Amino acid sequence: MLGRMETVSMLRFRLLVLAICIIANSVYAGTPIQFSLIPHSIDNDIVRIVVHNGKFEIFASGEIDPGATERFLNFVQKNSIDNATVIFDSPGGSLTEGIRLGKAIRSMRFDTAIGTYDPKGRLYKGMCASACAYAFVGGVYRFYFGGKEQLGIHQFYSSGDNQGDIGDIQLVSSRLIDYLQSMGVDSKVFVVASRARGDSMIWLSVADANFLGLSNNGTNPTTAEIKIFRAMAYLKLEQSRRDVLARVLLACKERKVTVNAGIVTTSELSIHKQSSLVRNYLETSSGELLSRSGSSGTSVSGSVLWIHREPESTELTKIIETDVLGIWTENGSNFRWGAVIDLQTVRVKIRDFAKNCMESAH
Repeated sequence: MLGRMETVSMLRFRLLVLAICIIANSVYAGTPIQFSLIPHSIDNDIVRIVVHNGKFEIFASGEIDPGATERFLNFVQKNSIDNATVIFDSPGGSLTEGIRLGKAIRSMRFDTAIGTYDPKGRLYKGMCASACAYAFVGGVYRFYFGGKEQLGIHQFYSSGDNQGDIGDIQLVSSRLIDYLQSMGVDSKVFVVASRARGDSMIWLSVADANFLGLSNNGTNPTTAEIKIFRAMAYLKLEQSRRDVLARVLLACKERKVTVNAGIVTTSELSIHKQSSLVRNYLETSSGELLSRSGSSGTSVSGSVLWIHREPESTELTKIIETDVLGIWTENGSNFRWGAVIDLQTVRVKIRDFAKNCMESAH
């Protein structure tokens, strides 16, 4: 009896995945994913190779089938592409291949987005669902702005040659969670996906996708870690955005916290910016902080332009309590240059480091 129940249960699983596959893939049935530098929706007589911010746009349209990753790698090599955003318009397909494709995208440090172009050349809609969502998270920066774009997830089941093709359910779960975490995505995605049953798909809002880490829209979370240099501990904070990397080092000197705030670019640009400085300062939610004239309190080390400060207790409190810390320079023009770093998620670590520093001699 138990064996019969298990058989019936597995049959239900298989039928469930088949139903999801039919619903999600009806428009794309039998169309393996294709890669192109020209949007599929634009007339063939219009040659449009899109390059934004120095990045090629690779259009990926259709079902993710076995062999898709090899075709993608061959396409990239054939076209000598070393910097790109992969734009998906796919209902899913093979889970195994979706993960492989995501890993390949990450290995090349490419970005991802969702959409396609209309005949007039406007990026206007697109979907990335099921296995496509796992390929999508391979992007270093993952752009999802909602509107007419859709990002969908659902639960996978073991079913041989269909979407849950990794193996048994337990193995699927383990591999998915490991993969998500390696991509910097919250494993809660797996829990959310498991809520989609029957013929349903969970279509994520932009806020939900950002919260879970499926998308980041050009900004990665701030990281914080204790490092050791010459037997001295310091707290390293870092946040990468598509156009700039901000780095803040908090050290302890005679029971006072020192702040070294860095803008990471290139050595040439850092030297150029420092040579023409009129003013440099930090900025919290309370306003400008610790302003200095010219290049005073700055240095260049490799590709980093550093701003060095030793804040008093009231100034340190402003840094600890701010949501975003700005690192800014001015050279006399109408525009300032610098970077910002989000401190909300690392505030506790900053506060603990400061407390330990000030109490270290007691």
